[in-house]
Amino acid sequence: MIFQQQTKLIGGEQELADDGRFYGVTNSGRSSLRWLIQSMELKGKTVLVPDFVCQIVIDVLLEFDIKIHFYAVGDDFDFVLPNSLEDIDVIYIVKYFGHESKSFKLALKMSTRPLIIDDVFGTDVPNIEAPILWGYFNSLRKITAISDFSQIVANVPLVEIDRKSLSVFSSLKYQAKRVKSEFINTCIGEQIEYLAVFEQAENMLNSHEGIFKPEDKSVVLAGQFQRNYIDSQSIRQKNLKIAKECLNSSQYIDICPEFPSFLPLILHQRDKVRRGLMDHGVFLAVHWPETIQSENGLSCKILSLPLDPRYSDRDIKWVCALIKKLEQ
Repeated sequence: MIFQQQTKLIGGEQELADDGRFYGVTNSGRSSLRWLIQSMELKGKTVLVPDFVCQIVIDVLLEFDIKIHFYAVGDDFDFVLPNSLEDIDVIYIVKYFGHESKSFKLALKMSTRPLIIDDVFGTDVPNIEAPILWGYFNSLRKITAISDFSQIVANVPLVEIDRKSLSVFSSLKYQAKRVKSEFINTCIGEQIEYLAVFEQAENMLNSHEGIFKPEDKSVVLAGQFQRNYIDSQSIRQKNLKIAKECLNSSQYIDICPEFPSFLPLILHQRDKVRRGLMDHGVFLAVHWPETIQSENGLSCKILSLPLDPRYSDRDIKWVCALIKKLEQ
């Protein structure tokens, strides 16, 4: 039997082409943002920031003496940037709740300024067509049970740093999550117990201005999250669809994320509804309260409805019905 000569090598170590990107992991979005700021050499520069953003973002920018200018974000998460960007070094954009608004997509395609892409509710780098420098980060601790894990992807080299360990923060978070699980599933303990530990953990993180690595447990859990991604995505998409069907269209922002985390509710009696929900054991977060430095039209009326696999069809329908009743 005569064999033809193969032109393709088979076997050996698997090959991997250079994609021109640089990768890093930290314990949190704020650590990742600090790493990007250093890598993009933004100390003392001017950054254009949305007026609807987490206070922590502004605080981290100010750590590096960055001059902040704001642009307005509308109720649909769309935005209009200033006509002149002459004095702007970098534009900070947010992929709110994993949703790519029209203006977000346009920025990725047409921006003439470097971008920092904040995707703390997402999992994947969006398609960036503009020939610019950019840095992306997410935060799995915002959308999963993982206590401390954030991914960085950039087309600029990440500077060499000595990432410290903040194991106490991670340990406290996992302790609080365990106590909460026992409280919910076995009625052991008191609610105030895990809430106090969660607060202690967040205070610990807030008091440290550094770049920290994720703990080993979180790295392993991040791998498990990726293995279960498709199943989780399917449940989240279903819960998103149910929530939209149950609520009035005026009660939410119509987002279309690939991996839903929360449905952002728009409630003109938000605080009243939130208090009423608490009376029924429903505790919904506000992403995000107004910052000290800027005002916006969203912070006073937005509320986040979780869509993750902890919740069944029945759970989502019940909460939505309760929201509609409380807002009457």
